[in-house]
Amino acid sequence: MLKKLSHFFLGRTLFSLLLAGIIFFIGVTVRWKHENKQIYKLVKRRKKPYIIISWHEHIIGMTWNLPRPITTLNSPHSDGKLLGTAIKLVGLNVVWGSSNKQALSGFRELAKELKKGHNVGITPDGPRGPARTLAMGPIALAHQTGIEIIPVVFAADRQWLLNSWDKTRIPKPFSSSLILWGEPIRLPTLERKKNEILDNKRQISREIFEIWRRQIENELNTLTEKCDALIAKSESIKKKKNKRS
Repeated sequence: MLKKLSHFFLGRTLFSLLLAGIIFFIGVTVRWKHENKQIYKLVKRRKKPYIIISWHEHIIGMTWNLPRPITTLNSPHSDGKLLGTAIKLVGLNVVWGSSNKQALSGFRELAKELKKGHNVGITPDGPRGPARTLAMGPIALAHQTGIEIIPVVFAADRQWLLNSWDKTRIPKPFSSSLILWGEPIRLPTLERKKNEILDNKRQISREIFEIWRRQIENELNTLTEKCDALIAKSESIKKKKNKRS
């Protein structure tokens, strides 16, 4: 029933308002802490644009915490439009597309935003996965524009995990949440490896793009694991303090 309603304008509008309200309520009640905060400040200064990426499972926390103004890529399908409308209501800009290689128009729009000096946000395993597997789209965008990629993730000490393909994380109200910012990554630093792969130009292109893709995927997965470990350690310390008191 709810799925059917989401295909209609009125249904999507009502669900988008509800989702925006949930994001707002979670946003103002959760205790957010930024780790590696100098990167967060770097993005907020807006001296130059960045491509900010996080896994689809982090979308609720990132929607609230990404520095404004920022333009995000959202799927044009019904579920994506529902989410896209909701995140517009909480202050993000939206272009329609996906992070897979078929959705070139969305990335052209993001390239225009970067040229204007605006940050862009992408969930590179969205809209339908597989989870924590980086699509080639953000790599192509970074290569085309020369803009650095910044990975960012979050974890909460108390959270719900949805029974979805990505196991979306929803921090519980009044929980403590850690946002972990990764270092900026500039793809041209790998240019020197081109001649080490193959002589054929088309083959070189495929090989070097796959190296970049794996590098960024590993960075984002490592950051996710580190953030989970940090929040688990923090929770363990809290429990020990409570026992002593």
